[in-house]
Amino acid sequence: MATSYEGRYCGVCDHPLHKGYFSLSKRSQTLTDTPSGTVVMVSADELVTDFCGSECSEYAEAAITSTLTSPYPSRGKTVPCSLCLQPVDRTLPHVSVSMMQFEDASQPWLVSARVVDERELAVYCAACAQPGRASQAFDESELGVAV
Repeated sequence: MATSYEGRYCGVCDHPLHKGYFSLSKRSQTLTDTPSGTVVMVSADELVTDFCGSECSEYAEAAITSTLTSPYPSRGKTVPCSLCLQPVDRTLPHVSVSMMQFEDASQPWLVSARVVDERELAVYCAACAQPGRASQAFDESELGVAV
């Protein structure tokens, strides 16, 4: 049976992924208020790299956040850019970097993974990363981890 982690390897130790794994992604997104709450509208999403477990993901997360001026943005509508501290209006398109924890939920007829946890590591203003072009927003080497 095919799985969501089949053929994928850790970006730190190069071990194969298993049923529970982590992924680093960068997105172009916008926050929108709805009657049922705030919704994140993602217009571009790119997988940067995967991690085999918490030890490797925590290592990468520490390396990434140590390069940022303001890591772990609050849930507010306006937050400081993680690099230059300029205000980022999250109701407008912006680039975000997140660490997600997945659990494989594949079935014989479907390759799938369930998000167990997600932590937003950084939010960037348009001057530091162009929204709508998340894949070209910045060089992965700027994240502080080899990918």
